[in-house]
Amino acid sequence: MISADLIIKNAHILTVSAQGEIANGCIIVKNKSILDVFEGPLSDYKSKKVIDAKGKLVIPGFVDCHTHLVHAGSRANELQYRLQGMSYQEIQIKGGGIYSSVRDTRAASPEDLFQESLKRAKLCLKHGTTTCEIKTGYGLNPATEKKMFDVIHRINNESLLDTVATFLGPHVYPEDMEPKKYLDWLLHEGLELAKEKAEFVDIYCDVGAYSYSDTVRFLNAAKSKGLLLKIHSGQFKALGATGLAADLGAVSADHLDKVSDAEFDSLLQSGTVPVFLPGCSYYLKTAYPDARPYLNAGMPVAIATDYNPGTCPSLSIPMMMSLAIMHMGFTPDEALKAVTLNAAKALKRDHLIGSLEKGKQADILICEVEKLDDLIAMFGGNLIKMIAKKGVLI
Repeated sequence: MISADLIIKNAHILTVSAQGEIANGCIIVKNKSILDVFEGPLSDYKSKKVIDAKGKLVIPGFVDCHTHLVHAGSRANELQYRLQGMSYQEIQIKGGGIYSSVRDTRAASPEDLFQESLKRAKLCLKHGTTTCEIKTGYGLNPATEKKMFDVIHRINNESLLDTVATFLGPHVYPEDMEPKKYLDWLLHEGLELAKEKAEFVDIYCDVGAYSYSDTVRFLNAAKSKGLLLKIHSGQFKALGATGLAADLGAVSADHLDKVSDAEFDSLLQSGTVPVFLPGCSYYLKTAYPDARPYLNAGMPVAIATDYNPGTCPSLSIPMMMSLAIMHMGFTPDEALKAVTLNAAKALKRDHLIGSLEKGKQADILICEVEKLDDLIAMFGGNLIKMIAKKGVLI
């Protein structure tokens, strides 16, 4: 008999791999990784920890590939302005929006920022997210951007949530510095900070944020330094930045509410992962983008929460799946792949996480329901019963 650290048996497994669905399956965990996945009764393995799933749904841990988890303060008060008909840009001009979060995040002590963000990290885990990308961008000055990086890495080291750091120094232009001077900082010291602290760099190109020409300068400078690219683009207008990022080999392009035909073709040819953020459409009361053409074209489409304090204050990946299925053309199986394997691809981690197969990290969810359809249909609640993170039961 082969000794294992954890055995999950009698499970309805959706592997999100070539192995497909296993109606009565077992998962064997050893040394934080999946040692075996198979159908049928146990025979060759033993463990002191055996979980009888009793036919419940077992899936990979969720990968949230786009969040703004680290910030101080709340912008829940902006909901009243939105209900009065104010646009995202109007709220920002009024002194709210990103600038409100920047002021709060700058003012927070490193410890307070960590403790506030750690609470959200624990909520991520509670809802089944086992890996989470986190962007900076609520600093907009050297000291606070570095403070955000320190918190992101500290969450990774002091909680069970795996974090992935992205430099979003070009979120918007700061209120207290000339745009040219700040862009100069981004192109030099900012990118050096990113090389030291981040896995990816990102820029927000849209109305009220960075122009197409500034985006060209930033992405080309980042690429010349060997940094991996992401982009916020096409949320409100198709300015051409989605196509630009794809042509430059960006790992992902995120939002994509407005994308031209030429940009779509660039995404298709490049392999850049399209990342949709349905929670923003829900909370901003805007039209949902149609993901069906991307899915039909065979692109590795991902879904993420875009958790942030103003336009999508939700950490629930299952809720995003429900929105994507009801409003964006996803099937349940496509939505599950979008928040596991494809989301891992958007973080260049699909070799490590995102599916339940031999050799991958043992990030496993046991659900309260037996079928994926139930997980989608019963929206708004938390149906994650048990979580194994790197094989350790939470």
